[in-house]
Amino acid sequence: MRLLSDVLLAPYTTFRIGGKADFFVEAATLSELEEACRFAASKNLPMFILGGGSNVLIADEGWRGLVIKMDMGGIRLEERDGVPLVRAGAGVSWDELVARTVEWGLWGLENLSGVPGSVGGAVVQNIGAYGAAISEVLESAEVLDTKSGQVRTFSVQDCSFDYRDSFFKHDGGAHIVLSASFALSRESQPNLSYKDLTVRFGESSPSLIDIREAVLQIRREKFPDLSKEGTAGSFFKNPILPKAEALALQARYPSMPLFDMPETAGVKVPAAWIMDKVLGLRGYALGRVRLFEKQAFVVVAEPGARAEEVRVLAEEVIRRVREECGIELEPEVRFIEK
Repeated sequence: MRLLSDVLLAPYTTFRIGGKADFFVEAATLSELEEACRFAASKNLPMFILGGGSNVLIADEGWRGLVIKMDMGGIRLEERDGVPLVRAGAGVSWDELVARTVEWGLWGLENLSGVPGSVGGAVVQNIGAYGAAISEVLESAEVLDTKSGQVRTFSVQDCSFDYRDSFFKHDGGAHIVLSASFALSRESQPNLSYKDLTVRFGESSPSLIDIREAVLQIRREKFPDLSKEGTAGSFFKNPILPKAEALALQARYPSMPLFDMPETAGVKVPAAWIMDKVLGLRGYALGRVRLFEKQAFVVVAEPGARAEEVRVLAEEVIRRVREECGIELEPEVRFIEK
């Protein structure tokens, strides 16, 4: 284990924001991770597990404890009862995994092309995009139980997935994802439920590569260039409301679309639509941060922006939506401070 101190965290996040960590370790193996956990326990230090840094806002003051950067790699293809299983280490780039499965002719992850971050972070977040979610294809996750020191296998049921949520976001960091296994298919199964994909392909039967390239193009059109500005992508969750409340809101704004969420028995209300069409917030700026001109619920940070500026903008958006629509927006991005 190579232990570093006073490490600036901003370069490890897609926001390019964040102060220093008191201690910092890159864990590429289970033994390195276990050693890092023992070090934190011996010093009574809080731990923060960092993946691709794509869904976090780290405080300007940094982290008063140990940050463990998960670098466990490896992608391998297995077969179980005729089902292709792809296992990837927690530190693998999510899009690298998707690209590999498309190369192998395996269906199931292609709609999640281009999502930034790591495999471990994707499991914790239950990422979803363009009509697909990780919970639909995850077979199991291998995790380290930091309290017992045991490596355990979590089924998809054990992960307690919900909309952009999972067991791991609520266990106080007691379990660290080491790898994840996905049950995919060799049969053509194009998922064109997302509107832009439906329009693009119509009644045709696109290939895996067709869908991947289309999703990547859509993302380029809707999200800022990470090489130029910082962002964590979609900053807010879309609210899930009881059907009666959603219909009452739609009666006020008849052109607002609604999306049934059978798994939650609720209705998804598009936060970006409200922020744009109701409140006119697309492009709204405070200091060096703003809501992206092409997608209102994406927060963009100019070089040099601070976490506090992002927080102030987010709180202003939440207040306006609450006052206008009676809805409490919840950030999808995790605020990391200690």
